[in-house]
Amino acid sequence: MLAVKKSAPYARPGSQVDLELLWSDTVPERAPPEIAWLAFCQNPPADLFESCFSQVPTAPDAAQLAQLAARASLPTAGAERANDHFSFQTSPDIIRSRPPPKDRTTVPYGLDYVLFAVCAGTLELRSDRPFPFVCYQEQDDEPGLSSGDVELGPSDFVVGYTAVFAYDELTNQNPLFSGVQWEGLELRPGESPSRAGEPMGGALAPEDLCIGGACPPAVAGLPPSVCHEALTLEACPDTDSCDQVELTPVLDPTSAEPDAAASALRANTLGEQMWVNFYASEGSVSEEVRLLNDAAEGWNPDPDTKYKPGKEPGVAYLWSVAHDNRGGVEWARLRICIR
Repeated sequence: MLAVKKSAPYARPGSQVDLELLWSDTVPERAPPEIAWLAFCQNPPADLFESCFSQVPTAPDAAQLAQLAARASLPTAGAERANDHFSFQTSPDIIRSRPPPKDRTTVPYGLDYVLFAVCAGTLELRSDRPFPFVCYQEQDDEPGLSSGDVELGPSDFVVGYTAVFAYDELTNQNPLFSGVQWEGLELRPGESPSRAGEPMGGALAPEDLCIGGACPPAVAGLPPSVCHEALTLEACPDTDSCDQVELTPVLDPTSAEPDAAASALRANTLGEQMWVNFYASEGSVSEEVRLLNDAAEGWNPDPDTKYKPGKEPGVAYLWSVAHDNRGGVEWARLRICIR
């Protein structure tokens, strides 16, 4: 589980928010994970996420179950695609129903926490547990979790949450990706790799390079002949002597917006804090996180990392996931073949 992107990092009261969960499974031909969402936690005391669990009824009646279902999305058993998209509507009174901030310089806001669970097995909602989900491997053909089944641990069961802030006027956009640089090559979705403006081979397919919701599923176990020639490396049996390839995400500097809330009563205007996380399904990266924008110093023009291929031939996926400190997220995914 790599990231959750919101259609509106800053929502409006009564507006719809669409969420997309970015995940990857390196086990070939395994069924997609079962994913569930719950958006039941609004304005918990002191904005503490752990206070959300007290809002789940331990023995819900029919009305409570109906209310819970309206702000939840549970997986369908045997579905061909993962339940990795979810939409919910913020309450029209999400700001009014929250006690006003004690600090008068704080812009009034509301807060929804959205809980998610990702299970490489069978996922079940259980309101009788401190955490309202259980993940297990079905083995006895009896409905639900029973004594013959095996509960799965953190290698197969990932849980988390994302915060959705609501304001009357403040806005925030997700970071703006245009592509990546790969060892001096300019890579953009649907275009030919280029160096100094000169095309280098055919156009990249969505499987080779994609951004955000345009990414098709990352398929594990493919042969190392499916990639564009420009995205093919030699295997690295000796990690001390192998060359490393520079990977640089390319984003629009206007992604770093002014942070009006943080700049209140300050002489200077602060920008967003922005950073990028790098992930590799095979091989390794030299830097797992790089700064994109400093609130005071501004934009970092060279947020690169270096990729070292793995020892065995195969296909590797590289993600560059950009974040800002106000909930914005976007990503680019590159497919590499190792021969």
